[in-house]
Amino acid sequence: MNKYFIFTSLLSIILSCGPSGDSENESTNNSAPIQTEKLSKDKTKALSTEYLGTYYGIQQGYFMKNQYGDDMLINGNKVPVPSIDFKFLLKEDNIVNLQQINLEDNSRVYYKGSYKIILDDSNVIKIECSLSNSQGSNPSYVLTINRSDKKGICTGSNEPEFSIEKK
Repeated sequence: MNKYFIFTSLLSIILSCGPSGDSENESTNNSAPIQTEKLSKDKTKALSTEYLGTYYGIQQGYFMKNQYGDDMLINGNKVPVPSIDFKFLLKEDNIVNLQQINLEDNSRVYYKGSYKIILDDSNVIKIECSLSNSQGSNPSYVLTINRSDKKGICTGSNEPEFSIEKK
């Protein structure tokens, strides 16, 4: 009987704390979507039509690095990554497509995704492209485009950056 009393007491304490905890969470959760909505509207700013189109560049071959920046080794050998031809197609409604062509064997990989403007000033536009090939590869690239000549730099994670220009 004593165990039953302790269990019942604990259960009533937990249940009595629940509604006030839930209402706190509800108020937090209700305000979070509004903030997220405001941020997403700002980040999905449309790209001016003069900057829509195809940007291309060639990333020279390199040796793959590990998370510490050291050469990745397999059986004592560095892991080479061949030169790749990149073609980013920036479209309306924040849609981006990427075609990568391996310049050693001419194989191609296609990605689809979205972009958002992360910097827009008088000199440059920085665009973050989040992509997927629907097979588990989800790269992200930042395109820094000079307003004057529509040339710039493509930066990926753990990869060397390379020059891009609009066709």
